[in-house]
Amino acid sequence: KRDVLSKLTNRQYVLMNFLEAPLLAFILGYFTKYVSGETYNFSENENLFAYLFMAVVVALFLGMTVSAEEIIRDRKILQREAFLNLSRFSYINSKVLIMFTLSAIQMLTFLLVGNFILGIQDITFNYFLVLFTTSCFANLIGLNISSALNSVVTIYILIPFILVPQLLLSGVIVKFEKLHKSVASYSFVPVVGDFMTSRWAFEALAVTQFKDNEWEKNFFEIEKEKSFFEFRFNYLIPELLNKVDNVVRLKEEKGDNEEIQKNLTVLINEINKIENISEKKKYGKIKDLTPTAFNNDVAEYTRKYLEKKKKDFLKYYNKSSDKSDKKFNELIQTLGSKDLVIKLKEDYANIALADLVTNKNSFETIAEDDGEIIQLTKPIFKDPESNYGRAHFYAPYKNMFGKHIDTLYFNTIFIWLTSLFMYIVLVFNLLKKLMDKSGNFNPFRKKEKE
Repeated sequence: KRDVLSKLTNRQYVLMNFLEAPLLAFILGYFTKYVSGETYNFSENENLFAYLFMAVVVALFLGMTVSAEEIIRDRKILQREAFLNLSRFSYINSKVLIMFTLSAIQMLTFLLVGNFILGIQDITFNYFLVLFTTSCFANLIGLNISSALNSVVTIYILIPFILVPQLLLSGVIVKFEKLHKSVASYSFVPVVGDFMTSRWAFEALAVTQFKDNEWEKNFFEIEKEKSFFEFRFNYLIPELLNKVDNVVRLKEEKGDNEEIQKNLTVLINEINKIENISEKKKYGKIKDLTPTAFNNDVAEYTRKYLEKKKKDFLKYYNKSSDKSDKKFNELIQTLGSKDLVIKLKEDYANIALADLVTNKNSFETIAEDDGEIIQLTKPIFKDPESNYGRAHFYAPYKNMFGKHIDTLYFNTIFIWLTSLFMYIVLVFNLLKKLMDKSGNFNPFRKKEKE
């Protein structure tokens, strides 16, 4: 109560903290509201993903700066209360509650202004869930450094060192597969990215904005099915046919046996995957996909098998396309006209964001990693491979012990779990204890005594 009253009587504090979020939202919304013609069209706004990313940055920045001085400012009061044996636990909880309440107000006002300017409709709650969660995490970071450090100047010097990695390793500034080769990965978000709250927050916003809007939720599962078959007949099978040709050429030229084995390993792994999703097992030459057993007969058999599978996948793709057309016609019947269906798409689906989450602007469609072909096209429609929560960037959901958890909720839960960890660190003042212990460590002390 004392802390709340002191804050409310500080007019400058109130004005700064309650006006900062909507003002930032106005600035972001105004400058990212790209108008391509005479009137604003949400679907043609090329800056939507920039707004999403900056919203995450604002949540982290406001959450951290608003709490960074909270405990260090009360240090004398804390010393007096410790002398009187008053509860640190109650003090910490009151601080956390006040910061979380302030963050809720800031993120709500930010979204009401920013989303209104840009015409983002119907999923404001999803945005609030992600940004409030992110801001709460930042609150706990700020409270921890406020508790551990002994100087306000040191705190504000440290904040950029916390924020910059969040920006760099969010997956937006630099693609995860383009990071240094020691950490880059095609199959999953690198571990270093998994430690970044910005990654979880931005991915949740981008995925929910793309697939949960009033337009896409009618087509998402159908488009996901289409993408599954399209990748296989358009990219995977042609690449496997190239592998067969490579092995034939290398054997004729008596080429490197290691290179032959590398190509055959990919063929074995990918053909096994195709067999696993096929109703009938038809490939009978797996045992012959070795450098010694592979010959022209095996090559021809494999080519025919792959060409047959390519036709099958194309047939399934066409069936999925028919489903999409049927759904479109159903919407026309429901809404009353084709123009209203097009209007629905223009109001809710954003082209630039769709290009981002489908990786449309990249020339890389596949990658080879550890004997497997990795799909790089349309990650938003690709199923994650891990059963323990790990996934590629923009995965529509995460697998956890056999359960599909929507990316929006999985990522939010993950951030809350990291916030819980930071809360425990704060309650027991572990960061300060660690810093005090490291500050007392002097490897030369013993030598000096000698």
